[in-house]
Amino acid sequence: MNWSDGAATAFGVLLTIGLAGLALVVMDFFAGPTREAEQPAQILAGPRHRYRHWRTEQAWAVADRKLPRRELKADARAWGQAAEAEAVAAQARARAGAAEAEALAAEAGILAAQADALAAQARAQAEAAEAEALATKERERARAQAEAAEAEAAAAEARARGQAGQAEALAAQARERARARTEAAEAEALAAQARAQAEAAEAEALAAEARARAAAGEAEALAAEARAQAEAAEAEAVAAEARARGQASQAEALAAQARERARERAKAAEAEALAAEARARAEAAEAEAVAAEARARGQAAEAEAVAAEARALAIRLRLEAEASAKPPRRPD
Repeated sequence: MNWSDGAATAFGVLLTIGLAGLALVVMDFFAGPTREAEQPAQILAGPRHRYRHWRTEQAWAVADRKLPRRELKADARAWGQAAEAEAVAAQARARAGAAEAEALAAEAGILAAQADALAAQARAQAEAAEAEALATKERERARAQAEAAEAEAAAAEARARGQAGQAEALAAQARERARARTEAAEAEALAAQARAQAEAAEAEALAAEARARAAAGEAEALAAEARAQAEAAEAEAVAAEARARGQASQAEALAAQARERARERAKAAEAEALAAEARARAEAAEAEAVAAEARARGQAAEAEAVAAEARALAIRLRLEAEASAKPPRRPD
């Protein structure tokens, strides 16, 4: 119970007490003449009774002297009837005063009931005002909560957009790494092609070396044959030696070419090793990109769930605010 209810109750109690006191004063005021009328009637009853006896005795005395007995009886009866009429009138006045006092008491009771009704109405109005104030506070609080929820939803949406941008950046990085991986695969294909070419060159060098060795053996045989036939064909030996020297220089050229091809094969092997390392790095980058994309998707899903929850909370708070914004029913 607040201060307004206590004040209304105290006012109703004081008004009821005042009306009850006024009713008692009015009843006492109207009962006073009745008591005063009864008291003189009682007081006068004795003297009149004595006076009636005295008159009777006097009447008998006069009757003995002058008047007849019948006239004395009529006079005594008239005096008795007058006293009874006066007593009846006093009782009627007393009853009228009592009835008027009862009417005033009833009117005072009606006024007290009206005062109670006014006090109850004042309390009801105070309670309605307090309920209206509480409803206003609830509406303000619900509006504030709805605004906070909307702000939180906007922040969650902004975070979701930031995370989506981050996921897009990660996806761009993943695409860049995939492009690098593709380039590494192309480099690996080129390295494989170079390796195949180096292997073919090596095989060709081996064949040339075999041919050179065969040619050298053939030249040696020819030289031996030429030395055997030197005496007979010195000019032919000289020519054969020249041919052997030419073939030896050709074999040396073929050996140098084979060494160059071996060097190219070593470079191809080194390029293949570098390509394998690049492929391993590309695979690691791809795995990292896939993990980052999965994390980004998880964060985006979480942000979307948070945004959905914030939107649901904002809708519920808005509905509660609209429900609390309806004015309460006033008491009859």
